Parts: sequence; C-alpha cells; structure tokens
Amino acid sequence: MVSLTAPYVSGFLAFREVPFLLELVQQLREKEPGLMPQVLLVDGNGVLHHRGFGVACHLGVLTDLPCVGVAKKLLQVDGLENNALHKEKLSGACMERLLNKNLLS
Repeated sequence: MVSLTAPYVSGFLAFREVPFLLELVQQLREKEPGLMPQVLLVDGNGVLHHRGFGVACHLGVLTDLPCVGVAKKLLQVDGLENNALHKEKLSGACMERLLNKNLLS
C-alpha cells in the first residue's frame, strides 16, 4: 500500500505518482528480473496529455520501458474532439507510429 501525501492537481499526476511507480519497477528489476514486463500500461495519459507528456511518458523515460497511457477518458484540449472521426484519426496515428518504430508488424 502506498500513501500519497501530495494532493491531486489536474495536469500534474506524474509528479505525484511516478516516484512510487518507478520504485516498484526498480524493485522488480532487482528482485525478479525475469518478470520484467516488455510494456507498461499506465492509468493516465501519455502523449495525449494537454502538454504532450503525461504520466505514461514520464514513467517510460525514467524506466526505459515502452509505456502506454490508458486514460479513463479522452482529454479535451485544443485541437482534440471526443467524436468518432477524431478517434479514428488517433487510431491511425498510433498505428503509424508503431509501424514506423517497428513495434508492430
């Protein structure tokens, strides 16, 4: 169990939660390296964060593991809309990035 003392501030989730997540990944890497995941799924945004660098990005950089932000809802920020056409564009863009990085074949 982790006790968070910092309050939740919209847009700054990484600064509150990444230190604990990083510690867990480091403990796993040291104690059970054979169980290290190839990809981390993170409860929060990554590149769809309104600053373009959410909790998933922070954790990925610090752990050197690919991280996917799995947010509960699409952020409403400039240029983004929560409709079918936008979701289709996002899916295409994500697939293109994965193909370009040889992460998907």
